[in-house]
Amino acid sequence: MENRPFTVTGDLYNRIFVVQTSNPEVAVDYGVWNRIFASLPKEYKVPDLPVITFIAH
Repeated sequence: MENRPFTVTGDLYNRIFVVQTSNPEVAVDYGVWNRIFASLPKEYKVPDLPVITFIAH
């Protein structure tokens, strides 16, 4: 029997993205994304402010 990851909609993790687009068809590994979230500061966004500032100029 193959061990498959438990997947959930990627929309659960939209808070880290500056532009939050719903893509309910995208499934992500629940365990992996929870570990990612646990390691990020609450205010962290992708792309981060220095990148956005650089792109805007």
